[in-house]
Amino acid sequence: MGYRPLQSAVAEYLVASRGVKCVPDQVAIVSGTQEALDLAARLFLDPGDRVCVENPGYVGARRAFEAVGARVTAVDVDDEGATIPPARLTDVRLAYLTPGHQFPLGMCMSLSRRLAMLEWARRAGALLFEDDYDSEYRYAGKPVPALQGLDRHGVVLFAGSFSKVLFPGLRLGYLIVPPDLVERVR
Repeated sequence: MGYRPLQSAVAEYLVASRGVKCVPDQVAIVSGTQEALDLAARLFLDPGDRVCVENPGYVGARRAFEAVGARVTAVDVDDEGATIPPARLTDVRLAYLTPGHQFPLGMCMSLSRRLAMLEWARRAGALLFEDDYDSEYRYAGKPVPALQGLDRHGVVLFAGSFSKVLFPGLRLGYLIVPPDLVERVR
């Protein structure tokens, strides 16, 4: 899971800066978001599992899920962010989201959509992979708290990196894992 003092520092930073709810034991140190995607895909998906990704969205996420044999389905993005997967998709195992700063369009997912997405995941028995892409860039207003901070049912995997705020060559990232999934990741 990583070097314990680094896990503690990351947890402290994310609690203060992003509203994430975690303890150091939930922090998995990775080389970046792409490694977090790969890790989540290998641990939580089986060949044939359905994954929803944003359309338009990050191709690297789609490729990580396809690499483990997942069936990838695109969900549209509107002015509030990713839309809730359609009811006809009853077998979704995971949904990939960029709620803090949608890639590539840039909108922030509304609070009502965040709450609806969490409720959808709870009911569907699905995980949400929150990619905290570019959330550190806010030029007006208060920072928008992470979707993970609203999660009451342990359905959000929260990933990000320090590539933009520290140094890209450092290759330092994190995956925050719900408490009941920590042992599986470990």
